[in-house]
Amino acid sequence: MAIVRAVAGLGSSLRVVTTAEGIETQEELDHLRREGCIEGQGYLFGKPRPAREVRPLLAKRTATRAVA
Repeated sequence: MAIVRAVAGLGSSLRVVTTAEGIETQEELDHLRREGCIEGQGYLFGKPRPAREVRPLLAKRTATRAVA
């Protein structure tokens, strides 16, 4: 956690976005948010997919946001 805190603090000081990788649980995400991590990726959000599946997923997400 000390490393996360240091990197998030450095990112904040330099005004750069920090991205946490490998987030698997809501608890991990909550800790990272409290420490100032702005972005994240990992199994909590979705499992890795083949490249051919990415475009349809993004298209579906964009269409959903346009309606909402």
